[in-house]
Amino acid sequence: MGFKNGWHRCIEFIEDKWRYFLAGIVFILIILLLAFVISKKTTKDEDISGVYKDFQVNANVELNALIVNYYNAYAAGDINALSTYASPISDSEASYIKFLSQYIEAFDVKDVYSKQGLDEGSYLVSVHVNEKFVGVNTPAPGLEFFYVRTNENGMLYIDNSYGTYNQKEHEISTDPKIDDIIEIYNERNDVMKLKKMVEDELNAVMVADPNLNKFVTETLRTKIGEWKAQYKAQKDQQQAIADAKAKEAADAKAKAEQDAAAAAAKAAQDAAEEANKTTVVITTKVNVRDTPSEAGNAIGTLDGGTRVVKYSEENGFTKIDFNGTKAYVKSDFVVPEGQPAPQPEASPAAPANTTVTLTSTVNARASKDETSDRVAVGVPGDVVTILGDAGDGWSRVSIKGIEGYMKTEFIH
Repeated sequence: MGFKNGWHRCIEFIEDKWRYFLAGIVFILIILLLAFVISKKTTKDEDISGVYKDFQVNANVELNALIVNYYNAYAAGDINALSTYASPISDSEASYIKFLSQYIEAFDVKDVYSKQGLDEGSYLVSVHVNEKFVGVNTPAPGLEFFYVRTNENGMLYIDNSYGTYNQKEHEISTDPKIDDIIEIYNERNDVMKLKKMVEDELNAVMVADPNLNKFVTETLRTKIGEWKAQYKAQKDQQQAIADAKAKEAADAKAKAEQDAAAAAAKAAQDAAEEANKTTVVITTKVNVRDTPSEAGNAIGTLDGGTRVVKYSEENGFTKIDFNGTKAYVKSDFVVPEGQPAPQPEASPAAPANTTVTLTSTVNARASKDETSDRVAVGVPGDVVTILGDAGDGWSRVSIKGIEGYMKTEFIH
């Protein structure tokens, strides 16, 4: 009973004070959330703490040497040398550097300002440099930004993804975290003051030297515009050539596939014909043609009684083996081996001067013989004038102004 009474008193106490318990739980959750946020913020601040510190000026000998070597290679337009100091360099930037270097006599590095980058061994760098143009006496002051990193061999190099050219053209992808720290860097008061100082220097020398002003604002801008147009035309031409080669390769591949399919189909057809071949007998002297058509080229003749291998029939013609080549003869002149030749019904000759419209392709020959020269070919729709009966199943005809002989059965 004592335990039950104690438990009931505990429940009653919680029910009476539940608001205080709830408030306490909420307070604890808020404290935990704030601790988490502060922890994350502290970690983030620690990652980019270097950007909030003062510049180091010419404090790193290796860094200064890297910058000087970079500018010397740039002025010379030496892309191979430049690639050992800065990477990656896109094709278009390499072309731009080669173009621009012909107008640059030299660079003079005045000061190298640096802060720690996103991680150890990386640097946010602003370089105060004078640029001497060919044929212009006064150097032009400038301020260039670099993001410098340490490679796997412990050597410093310029990560050119964050250079001025790529920041304008966006040809190479960048790390958003590094982009963020660079944005913070550029918004710092000391960086903005440095930019203003160099900008004032440039404005002063531009006013003092009209030749420099004209070269920078007119001549160089015009030349850069010309380079852009030429480079684009060159890339367009290269792309057109690449597209043409790709199409040629695709067409060749498609043709090869078609040829392979056709060869496979022919092989299957040949196999089927070989499996079903029979022996037949030619009933009378007949032309052998290269296609199953009266208009096909005659490639030889076969005499009546000749035994040949038959493969198939097509369009009123029989495909046979003719001296190792597949060719065609009219099926009317072929019978299975052992079967007597049918006696064709004689087709009565039409009266002289009768006109007939052809319903099939018929050869007109120089004489009443299947093997005589072909003097004309009549196709469906052509009108033939029958001049008379030539006997032996032939009619003398006139077609398209040419006289010759046609088998009577084909014009009856």
